[in-house]
Amino acid sequence: MTVIDGSLGALLKTRGLFLTQERSDAAGIVYVCVDDGLPGGYPVGYVVPSRAGNWFAYARARAGRVFACDQVDAGLSGIEAAVRSVLDHARYGDVLYALARESGSEDVYTVELHREHAAWLASLSAPKGITRVGDGRVRLTGPAVAYLRGLPRRLGCHVDVEDRIWLAGEPYRLVREPR
Repeated sequence: MTVIDGSLGALLKTRGLFLTQERSDAAGIVYVCVDDGLPGGYPVGYVVPSRAGNWFAYARARAGRVFACDQVDAGLSGIEAAVRSVLDHARYGDVLYALARESGSEDVYTVELHREHAAWLASLSAPKGITRVGDGRVRLTGPAVAYLRGLPRRLGCHVDVEDRIWLAGEPYRLVREPR
């Protein structure tokens, strides 16, 4: 496997991702996969070197597309830049949502937001499991939080590894409710 720097390795790990490469793949394709518990994981993107030495990045970037990846970047100087591009574009919240539901996750989180943000968040059609409680408070199920963890940061709404939900550039702390 190609060696990557520590910060990229840590970023992959915290987002529940890992890199893999098929041994028979002469082109050197490196896959970015969700750790879904199965050998090989669930691919959400891949990077490919060109004969000229630069890299191309492909990611599962459109919601609702299961195994299809779109080219999201080209002419990158190295594998690390290409993998970071995949991370900037890949949408895999639906995979994390399904894994959380299958595991029987009963986690529930609450967050206090600006009232406009609370109304907007509660009005989302996906994921299921987001309820506006009132006075800027929102309740989210574990699967809903998992879904938001799998959205790229560039969309403006995602959950980071420190259990903060980001909306319009502002972080809000998620609080896990006791069981």
